[in-house]
Amino acid sequence: MLHQPQDQYLLERSWQRSRDYGLSQHSRFDPLCLPRQDIRQRKQQHALLLRYLNSSLPLFEQLQQGRRCRLLFADAEGTILFSAGDPYFGSQAQKMALASGASWHEQSMGTNAIGTALSERKEISILGQQHFLAANHGISCSASPVLSPHGELLGVIDISSDQGEHCQDMLLTARLMAQAVENALVMNQQDTHWILNLAPDAGSLQQPWSGIIALREDGELLGANRSARSWLQELDIPSMLSELKQGELTPLGQGMALLSRQSRRQQIAATPSCSPAETPIPHEVTALKLMARQIPLLVQGETGTGKDHLVRRLHQSCARADGPLVAVNCGALPTELLEAELFGYVTGAFTGGNKQGRPGYVRAAHGGILFLDEIGELPLAAQTRLLRVLQEKTVTPLGSHVPEAVDFQLIAASHRDLVAMVEQGGFRQDLYFRIKGFQLTLPPLREYSTDDFNRLIKTLLNELQQDGTVLGEPVLEETALQTLKAYDWPGNIRQLKQLLEVALVLAEGDKIGLEHLPELPRLDCPVPDNTGDLKSLGDRLIERTLKDCNGNVSAAARQLNLSRTTIYARLKALKGA
Repeated sequence: MLHQPQDQYLLERSWQRSRDYGLSQHSRFDPLCLPRQDIRQRKQQHALLLRYLNSSLPLFEQLQQGRRCRLLFADAEGTILFSAGDPYFGSQAQKMALASGASWHEQSMGTNAIGTALSERKEISILGQQHFLAANHGISCSASPVLSPHGELLGVIDISSDQGEHCQDMLLTARLMAQAVENALVMNQQDTHWILNLAPDAGSLQQPWSGIIALREDGELLGANRSARSWLQELDIPSMLSELKQGELTPLGQGMALLSRQSRRQQIAATPSCSPAETPIPHEVTALKLMARQIPLLVQGETGTGKDHLVRRLHQSCARADGPLVAVNCGALPTELLEAELFGYVTGAFTGGNKQGRPGYVRAAHGGILFLDEIGELPLAAQTRLLRVLQEKTVTPLGSHVPEAVDFQLIAASHRDLVAMVEQGGFRQDLYFRIKGFQLTLPPLREYSTDDFNRLIKTLLNELQQDGTVLGEPVLEETALQTLKAYDWPGNIRQLKQLLEVALVLAEGDKIGLEHLPELPRLDCPVPDNTGDLKSLGDRLIERTLKDCNGNVSAAARQLNLSRTTIYARLKALKGA
């Protein structure tokens, strides 16, 4: 049954339109099909949209997880121009005219998800017998409209399946796919210079449902997605542009805020008041240039330093932003299925496999980025096959003898010492040199400067605030902040975020003190009994940092973000105490 009462109203109106068109429930099933030349012409008109939709297929596959359904796109006249998904239902869908060139406008096919979503300009599910034509009662469909950057109806994205296999979340998937395509159309218009991200909170920033506005360099509005379009009347774009050029954060009122901005000329998304993990690291611009030449990247760093976050940033800023980002944790793949998961397999390759086979992560990354996290966990046999894929730019699925061409940007990451692994025979030397075209090393949290650490704390607290843990703006008391800075953080940013989350709950307010820090080891820098004695705590922090730096005052000064004069003065005072 339909999910909302308003859908029932839409259904009744659609059935009445079907009758007005002269259809009856037992009308002959005779869908209109365009000639090939007309289909080709329509596909050319929507070439950019179809390219973005095709690049989003990994998202569809991830959300539907092998269900027997088809992903369709039909233009504003109801003509299907794109069809992908489960091969089994694909043969059934062909019989049901759910294939390229078939028209599903209400005028010829009665009430159906594609035609009704077009007529109402609203998302809707039409399940089984809710179809007007009895011939369509065996299928269920969910469709969501796709709008242009200027708000015109371009068509609908539809997910169709057998009537008994349709799931409620298929409408959500259609909506997400439509939003992803709409956002890509807004962000990739010619002459776009500024891309504004609008959201009511930081947690919604750069999500598919966040507001996106595209501007020319002179501030002329080029387009907006549906989320941002409802805010356009409230925005003073000339003033916003002026403040953007000055790098200032712009409040928009009613709880909305400008949370990010992007200069297309710079090709780097910049975020005001961002954490060190979000600030472009020194080699990031270089990394993007190298990626444009297909040079692989190796990201090194301890666990929890933000490697996955960096890869997402590179994907958003590189020339392959419209393609998929396929992230694979090599250490989490089951050993017995590792090669099947990576390289895919054909029907009947092994007992227990999917009857239709699987494309595998490598083929799923075609046209985009393949991110192999914890690549040091790959066994030698898989390393050998991966090396062959990288050398030949083809992959042969298990059970097949036919290589298939693949085109992807490789980014590998590991917290392990790969050089030591090569020396010990645990990692192939030729593969190591193949993946290390350029190396990015993320610093551990204990090496952050005081300013970077404080900025990170503020960002993490703001993120945690969005889940309603506290009211107001949570802050750390100075003693608690200094204690956190003195800690080694073996789990890095991930560990810090979890500790802050616990501290916010314990504090039951907007101020976190030492008493709210859960079982934080004091290491060799114990907190003074008088927690208000900031000078004493600072002196201990200086002593510990100097010890870590083997007495090198210059190195300690850089790590603490203090002048050498200040450190010498405090050391002199300590000696005289």
